[in-house]
Amino acid sequence: MDFKKILTEHDDKKNQTYNPYAGKRSGEWIEGAISLDFLNEKFGEYETATEMKDATNSEGLKKFFDHLVEEGKIPE
Repeated sequence: MDFKKILTEHDDKKNQTYNPYAGKRSGEWIEGAISLDFLNEKFGEYETATEMKDATNSEGLKKFFDHLVEEGKIPE
């Protein structure tokens, strides 16, 4: 999967896309950005959100992949 192709709303200059679960502050999720190169390097080999979530321990990334499913960007 090529995240640069499926996530069409991104900042080409910074090579980043929106992430509503970029981090936590005082226990609350904060919005931010995530690197498209990072996503492609670490998760580009997978086809589904379930595979991606199984490949990480990050709660924020798991929520990000669920967000992409809800947006219809990737299959569950």
